[in-house]
Amino acid sequence: MPLVSGAVGRLGTVLPLLCLIGAPPASAQTAKLRVGLPISMDSAIGQNIREFARQVEARTGGTVKFELSVKDRLYDELGVLSGVTTGAIEIGATSLNQLAHYVPPAGIFQQPFLFNFDALVQAATSRESKIRALIEREALYGINARVLWWQPYGSSVVLSRSILATNPAAIAARFVGAPDDQVRDLMRVCGAITVPVSPASINAQLQSGAIAAAAADINDVAEHELWRVADTAINLRHAPSLFTVVINEKAWQALAPAEQQILSEVAEDAQDVIWARFAKIRAEAFAATVRKGVRIVEPAADDIAQWRACSAPLLEAYMVRAGPAGPKLFEAYGKLRTDRCCRDAPGGEEHFSKR
Repeated sequence: MPLVSGAVGRLGTVLPLLCLIGAPPASAQTAKLRVGLPISMDSAIGQNIREFARQVEARTGGTVKFELSVKDRLYDELGVLSGVTTGAIEIGATSLNQLAHYVPPAGIFQQPFLFNFDALVQAATSRESKIRALIEREALYGINARVLWWQPYGSSVVLSRSILATNPAAIAARFVGAPDDQVRDLMRVCGAITVPVSPASINAQLQSGAIAAAAADINDVAEHELWRVADTAINLRHAPSLFTVVINEKAWQALAPAEQQILSEVAEDAQDVIWARFAKIRAEAFAATVRKGVRIVEPAADDIAQWRACSAPLLEAYMVRAGPAGPKLFEAYGKLRTDRCCRDAPGGEEHFSKR
């Protein structure tokens, strides 16, 4: 009987150890990351995110999984960021203008004609950029979200079907749709009566005549079938069209360090890939717009000079909103403009680079 008792006692000691040996380590537990995307998964951004997810799942051996919402867009452009910050979703792709609404320093990219050619934008959003670092620090502490990568989207345009909105005089006292605070300010100081819109609502607003024109991205023409209601697109390029892919900070911290490293590396690759393809993607968007019967108009140098003149007060207002980060961002911007990559705009864009 004592022998049996001793065996049972030893077994009681060994069983917990066997359970520990058989249990998978904490790092092997699967993390599920839900992704919110306000545009089509077939878009260039959607394809980029899908490839990002595929590579991360492969490199982590399936310990990180992504849930991509393909059919139902539960979050529109206005709701993705709030979904990430509240933890309703873990990752979201949000337009820069929405990020700037919650993180004012990000609005530096929305200052009219400040970031006016691709090489400058690419350098400013690179992983080594001081501008990017300052904005991402503000995002982390301000909205509890970490930026994984930045990617270009298209080109800022003004769509219309009844007016030729090449200069401020053309929009004076007219109703113009504006998708964010920065564009609303631009159109307002340049004489328009602004109406808040989202890319998805522009179609109905133009069709009903509630607005005469709307600021949008060239990719919105196909994404939301705006070619049905607009016949002209002014390629104003007043600000770069950018998206950021962000992750909820709590979700990030729940990942193992090795998984965080993989996400960071694949995110950097995703940014490089989209920039390598961007010129072709944008050209195809313009070509598709033309094929749908929409005329593309490039503003003349005098038109741009008028836009610059009327929008001059916006820079001072931005500095107030940006707070202590504002002077640091402009110091970094000044240094960047002395680099070889960013001293001068390409030949086709000289009239955009003069300040």
